[in-house]
Amino acid sequence: MTSNLHVHSGDPAVHRVAAEQVNFPRPLKGSASQHLVVTMMADYWREYTGWLPSRLIVALAGALGISASAASTALSRLAGRGVLEQSNAGRTSRYRFTPEAQARLDVGVGQVSGFGSEDRRWDRMWTVMAFTVPESSREVRDLLRSRLKWLGFAPLYGAVWVSAWDTVQDLEDSCRHLGVDNYAIFRTPEEELRGRPLIEAWDLDELRGQYAPFIDAYRGKAQTLDAQRLSGEEAFRLRTEVMDAWRAFPWEDPGLPPDLLPHDFPLFEARRIFVTLYNSLMEGAASYAEETVARLAPELAGENRAFRLKG
Repeated sequence: MTSNLHVHSGDPAVHRVAAEQVNFPRPLKGSASQHLVVTMMADYWREYTGWLPSRLIVALAGALGISASAASTALSRLAGRGVLEQSNAGRTSRYRFTPEAQARLDVGVGQVSGFGSEDRRWDRMWTVMAFTVPESSREVRDLLRSRLKWLGFAPLYGAVWVSAWDTVQDLEDSCRHLGVDNYAIFRTPEEELRGRPLIEAWDLDELRGQYAPFIDAYRGKAQTLDAQRLSGEEAFRLRTEVMDAWRAFPWEDPGLPPDLLPHDFPLFEARRIFVTLYNSLMEGAASYAEETVARLAPELAGENRAFRLKG
């Protein structure tokens, strides 16, 4: 099965917004097969445009605790979602990310890997959007709300959404693509606001609570990690698992500026743990992936591109 979603316009905004419509499986707190397969493929072959034989993907998924049948089912379903496209070479099935999925991953990887960084500077400006979408267009309204949430917005009052970041161009592109024209977007300085503080659009206690399981699960591993003593397979599994867990957070947390958060907000500790594990395990994990390639798909030697996060 191949994806039937293709973009022919040369407008970068059209490519970006169309990429948003790719039906990626939403990250869950408990990793499912599809999420892990996407995480693993994006970690090592996001920029590769050639085909990956299914036997290679299934073997690497086995190192993540996914059975061969579950991995095959995950690949088929990801193709059905438009995340992967599939081709046959003789008796061999092959997969790769669709162009639209690659475009979304290019954006998503930057958002996920930079999420929680204390280096991002806030200009002390808020972006506010008010909109009306009729009840007869409920699907469009839901898509717009989903897009707003991904961009870091939250509803302050009904159809009035706020964000601490400048995303005006992305909002306009999304509205144009969805056919939403009854809206207003403006930016306002923090010091000129009156009335209810905009930070109250978020429940900080709820946001805080989502990091406890991650910190409990991985703090000890980060503190005692000796990457040299782990096998390549163990490094590969742990590195994929920690990325898969981490990439769920931007779905629920808007990534508010550090200026607006308490100094002990657990996101920052969680990020330090994440970066320590992900970077320390890179060499062993990439070597394991390359060894598996040499055994099952030698024509792909040297194509895996594991990357290192900035602290």
